[in-house]
Amino acid sequence: MKNKIKHFSEGDFRAIQPKVRLPETKIVMKIGEGEVYRGEFFIENEEEGDVRGLVYASSFRMHCSEQGFEGHQVKIHFTYDASGMLPGQVEKGYFTIVCSGGELELPFTAIIEKPYVMTSVGKVQDMESFRRLAEKDYLEAARLFRSRDFYQILKYEEKRWRNLYSNMRKWSLDEQGLEEFLVGTKQKERIFLTLSEETESFSELETSKKEAIRITKNTWGYMEAAVEVKGDFLCLVQNRFSTEDFVGNRYQLEYVIESDLLHDGKNYGEITIRTPYETLTYTVIVSRNAAKHGERREQAKEWMRLLSSYLECEAGKGRQEAWLEEAKSYVQKMQEEDPDNDLYLLLQAQIAVLEGRKEDAKEKLDKYSYNRFSLSKKFEMDAYYLYLTAVCRGEESYTKKTVEDIRRMYAKNRESWQILCILLELDEIYRDKQEKIARLEEQYQKGANSILFYMQAYRCYREHPECIKKLGAFEIRVFSFAAKYGLLSEETALYIANLATQLKGFDKKIYQILGKAYDQYPDPMILNAVCTMLIKGSRLDGEYFVWYERAVKEGLKIAQLYESYMITIHGEKAKEPLPKSIYLYFLHGSVLDYTKLAVLYANVILHVEETSELYGQYREKMERFALVQLEKRHITEPLRIIYKRFLKEENLTPERREALNDICHVYEVTVQSDRMTSVIVINSEGEIASRVSVIDGKAQIHLYSKEDRIVWEGRNGIHYVESVTYESRRLFYDKQYLELCGPDPEQEEEKGHYSQPLTFELVQENGLEQYEQEEVFQLCSKKIRDDNYAEDDFLTYLTFSLFLEEYYDKAALTYLANYYCGPTKDMKKLWRVARQYEIQTFQLAERILTQMLFAEQMFGETEIFLDYYYGKPYYRLKWAYLVYACREYVTKKREIADEVMEILCMEYHHQSTIPEVCQIAALQYYADHEWGETQENMLLTFLRELSIRQIYFPFFLQYSRDWLKELQLYDKTMVSYYAKKKGKVTFRYQLIRDGEEMGEYHSEVLGSVYENVYVKSMILFEGEELRYYFVEADEKSEIRTARSVCRKVDRQKEIGKYMRINQLIREEEKQELIEKFAEEEQMSELLFPIY
Repeated sequence: MKNKIKHFSEGDFRAIQPKVRLPETKIVMKIGEGEVYRGEFFIENEEEGDVRGLVYASSFRMHCSEQGFEGHQVKIHFTYDASGMLPGQVEKGYFTIVCSGGELELPFTAIIEKPYVMTSVGKVQDMESFRRLAEKDYLEAARLFRSRDFYQILKYEEKRWRNLYSNMRKWSLDEQGLEEFLVGTKQKERIFLTLSEETESFSELETSKKEAIRITKNTWGYMEAAVEVKGDFLCLVQNRFSTEDFVGNRYQLEYVIESDLLHDGKNYGEITIRTPYETLTYTVIVSRNAAKHGERREQAKEWMRLLSSYLECEAGKGRQEAWLEEAKSYVQKMQEEDPDNDLYLLLQAQIAVLEGRKEDAKEKLDKYSYNRFSLSKKFEMDAYYLYLTAVCRGEESYTKKTVEDIRRMYAKNRESWQILCILLELDEIYRDKQEKIARLEEQYQKGANSILFYMQAYRCYREHPECIKKLGAFEIRVFSFAAKYGLLSEETALYIANLATQLKGFDKKIYQILGKAYDQYPDPMILNAVCTMLIKGSRLDGEYFVWYERAVKEGLKIAQLYESYMITIHGEKAKEPLPKSIYLYFLHGSVLDYTKLAVLYANVILHVEETSELYGQYREKMERFALVQLEKRHITEPLRIIYKRFLKEENLTPERREALNDICHVYEVTVQSDRMTSVIVINSEGEIASRVSVIDGKAQIHLYSKEDRIVWEGRNGIHYVESVTYESRRLFYDKQYLELCGPDPEQEEEKGHYSQPLTFELVQENGLEQYEQEEVFQLCSKKIRDDNYAEDDFLTYLTFSLFLEEYYDKAALTYLANYYCGPTKDMKKLWRVARQYEIQTFQLAERILTQMLFAEQMFGETEIFLDYYYGKPYYRLKWAYLVYACREYVTKKREIADEVMEILCMEYHHQSTIPEVCQIAALQYYADHEWGETQENMLLTFLRELSIRQIYFPFFLQYSRDWLKELQLYDKTMVSYYAKKKGKVTFRYQLIRDGEEMGEYHSEVLGSVYENVYVKSMILFEGEELRYYFVEADEKSEIRTARSVCRKVDRQKEIGKYMRINQLIREEEKQELIEKFAEEEQMSELLFPIY
């Protein structure tokens, strides 16, 4: 480096600058934890000769065996020390090579590898590579998942993932467990199944048929599914399958339709597919004899419509005349469709009787073929016929005879409720209503179940409500029927209500009867019966609140009514003002649990004036209640209102503050799936912090950290991580109360992460990136001052790294200005900042200039040179810069600063001689700039010296005529060319005189005037032009300039022979001028003889 500076200072640029190449464009190092990586790279000169230089590394972990190098092809050995770095860390940096061929950068990347397990897909060292393994070979991934080697893969993954895996080892490590782990660590989405169709219909199957449900899955992974079937005619080929049964992403679930198990009409079946995440239902509809079955169904519907109309008439909601017309139309239609059915004949007779047309009825009955000795089994129709006949005749003797016949029929058919009902209408034995009801109850016990049967029974109770002595199964069934069709009378309803109050517990059917009765007859007695039965049966679900609310509004006096009211109140009702009677009732004590008492107190806070007497009576109770519940760590929405009103800083003991902190971290989680039985919280340490049962899809859990994880446990024992959709809501969050609780655990954890005092050795061991930059900077600044600015390599690295992040002070800048040496761009940045702080930068400027000159890469250096020059510059370095700047100005047309040229002139006047290139630069500069007397002698001297050495440049012609006359340049025309390469330069030209070309182009090989500058000097006479171009060629390529034209420059007054020739060309009388010129030539030879 010193030799190069010396040569430059003397104007010696004969040494050819190497053309440096780096075979490698970047270096990537994969290093094990705590290991030292050893590597190498090459620096080559593409041309002849050696290359010299230095290597800087941007990282303190990177060390070169030797910083300096020299040779044609150089091998640089280096080591990278990964001590203190964690697997997964990546450091990016670069080598800066400052050499005689320039300044180059070679980037490097150091990757600290994680532990790995070798598998069929190569190294598995993190969850991403494990996911790729699972996607390609799920079974191999499952085996690795069960192995303890899996901990190596998780070693440097998220702590939450390691905690989850540790707990899953206690639960299940099967394929489904792996699936949950992958979903829980965001490596894949959960698997969903899609059915190609949700319903399939078939008709008129003659034989059994096998079909298949086409199922598609959305992604890779493992999942099992259970299959259930509803419908006797459906049979599954298999009742379980898994994703391993899929071909690609498709699977066909086969099932069989058993034709011999189908009934007429539509057969409905369902195939249910249950996965851990969803339930899919596939409906199968098979029609058999659909037309015939549909006809029967339609007939049944018409019959039911007719019965419904009849019951409306019974309930007083319809007219009998309209119903009779409807009945006649129905019976006539049915008789036309089925003329052989005698039932329709009897029904026509019945309708005629009801309309008072007994003669018509007799005509219909005469058509009925009745034989008392017949062996026919149609007893009900015969009894019906006898009943209608007796009614039509109206004769007592005939009626008695008919009763005897019907009795005999009933004796043979004790199961027939139809015959009994007919007998009840005619037989005097059954005038006793109790007896009639007893016989009907017997039929009920035997299985009687018909609308007409229940209607017959209810008529008995409606006509004689005093017969309602009990509420047994028969009575409940009859009254349920009556309530359903709106047949209950008010008196009947009150009798039922009276008996209901005597029950010892709750009966849902009686509750439903009374509910419908109250809708018809809102009587307090019925309301009292309902509420009494609900309270006795401890019915405290929200659906019963409406009854307690009605009772409170009615002011009914029922034991435990107000407690039941508060227990069942829910939703928006709890937020509305409560009846005053509720406030007054609970003023003197309560047996409510804390949740319901909180509802009451919250309602008081929201709706009772704080200044009222009632609020004052509640205040002390509520304050005491708030503190007790706080200590028990209870939290609900009403309690949140109470806490906000009564929790004050002055009544919070340390124990209560701790409890408040727990409450502030309570979350309510709500899950839609009914398969979840409990929710588990895994804390940041990987321990199971809590396990809470899920009730009605909800649970309250404590989450203290972002690292806490929620895991759901299902009925099947499977643990679900992220695959279960749920909602979470923080029940009590207020910054005011969090501050009262004390510091947040997460913040404390972050503060304590680097609780040990920071030392220089710790930073050197673990690296700068592990610590706060501000803290490290304070440490460096203190060490610089404590060590009295003594040099330390690692301190220099740290201080400059922090400088790049804009952490510096005057001490740090002074230290760096004294010692830092690195890439030129970094030193220049340091120089600019140091100058702003008015720090002595002489040494730094010297290092910058030396390095730039050595690399021959000058950019933005003028200010630095001026700073250096006005100090105490080293002579060789000063002149090396001046000479190099002049050379760049002359050979590459690089601008030169005015201040630099002024310094050059001053240096010349001090020593009266400067290198040749500086003379050329000065002449080139002042050819376009003004100059004074100080520069006149200098410039003329330079011209004379260069002319003696036959060095001419076109800009010489811009100086004064007298100087040019002295140098014999006044009659010259010059053109120049700046060569791009080191090839042969040829000047090709053609003379043009008076617009005519004078022959072909001539060629002349030129020699350089100075390095890459070529100049051609010629004499052009009057009327002549020079058309020319340059050709630069080497072995590989040729550069040809555009053609140019040069004309004679007209100077003020021409002198000498050149003037005479031009006069001859211009003047017409040439003979006289020739004689005069000859005479002058002869006289000059006589006057000035040459010895």
